[in-house]
Amino acid sequence: MARMSRFNGAIVERDGVLLFATGSDFPVLVNGAFRVDSAVEADAVIDLADAWFAERGRGWSLGTSSWLGADQDLVDAALRRGMVATANTPGMVCDTRLADSPVPDGIAVRPLSTEEEGAAFTSMLDSAYTSLGMPTGVFPAVMVRPMRTPPPHVVTVGAFDNGVLVSGAFVTFSHGIAGVYGVGTAAGHRGRGLAALVTRAVTNIGLDGGAPYVTLQATSMGEPIYRRMGYRELYRFVNYTRFV
Repeated sequence: MARMSRFNGAIVERDGVLLFATGSDFPVLVNGAFRVDSAVEADAVIDLADAWFAERGRGWSLGTSSWLGADQDLVDAALRRGMVATANTPGMVCDTRLADSPVPDGIAVRPLSTEEEGAAFTSMLDSAYTSLGMPTGVFPAVMVRPMRTPPPHVVTVGAFDNGVLVSGAFVTFSHGIAGVYGVGTAAGHRGRGLAALVTRAVTNIGLDGGAPYVTLQATSMGEPIYRRMGYRELYRFVNYTRFV
């Protein structure tokens, strides 16, 4: 996300902590910290992130995983120090190519290829994610020129209703695996299976591109869709947020 914000973003690794800031000052998900060295004490992680984000005048979120209980000390420290749990999502994985499903009449599903289509995708996400409590303006601030990174590193797929982009998702390739992000459907077009269509498409792009696994962190709206597809949960991904 920091890289998507281009010159308005920042990402650094310091003293065993990965810190990232985006073009938005929204503290949940789009500004945050992860511990990348398990030997770093939990309070030191929070101290470092508090100082780094204080310089930027914004809040931030601490990412934790339930994987093998390795982050329980981070969870305990975050709660002790007044941080608030703001997201609890399943980290899910798929390692088998998904079967295609019927495309509704009037719908075309294809990769995006122009700056105009990228802008339409960002605008759609900005509206769609208000259903999950995201304020408007976050996605345009984070996703500056979303088509700037071309395939094969990032591929964005859209569902078009008579030429209008109404649903979409993208897949990124990194460190030998692929990750699905930004799944969304415009409010007036839900209930037609469009999110499933674009998720299937980007999942298969990831697997066909050589990734042995495709991962995602599911929202409450998306989780049952992904489970039906064949994604399975490996762990819980929980954010603890410092509001300012």
